[in-house]
Amino acid sequence: MLQKIIVALGIFISLGLIWAALSMNPEQEGNLQGNTNVVREENGTQYIRITARGGYSPDQITAKANMPTVLEIETKGTYDCSSSLNIPKLNYREFLPATGITKIDVPQNLTTAPLDILCGMGMYTSTINFAS
Repeated sequence: MLQKIIVALGIFISLGLIWAALSMNPEQEGNLQGNTNVVREENGTQYIRITARGGYSPDQITAKANMPTVLEIETKGTYDCSSSLNIPKLNYREFLPATGITKIDVPQNLTTAPLDILCGMGMYTSTINFAS
């Protein structure tokens, strides 16, 4: 009996590890690499690209303060809670399309303090810190 419990527990743990490895979002792994390809400037406007799938990636971003800003929220087959986007400071609360890029303008006067991004349940988060 004890042997069956140990085998079942081993299978359960193995399946959990496999599920965790398969569900890891490759973009989330890049969080430690900084803002590479996340913040770009074009014609005096900065664009911030965030991926919404199994959370928001990257989850910490540094961008320039006092600059016209556009968020580009990219979804790639996103059907989880991160598709319910909430940006309290902008009074923005919308469901994102499963796949595509949603552009959100951030008023320049709001690019002076951190901007928090949350899923509908508040479980997944990302923060944009604006620096001079």
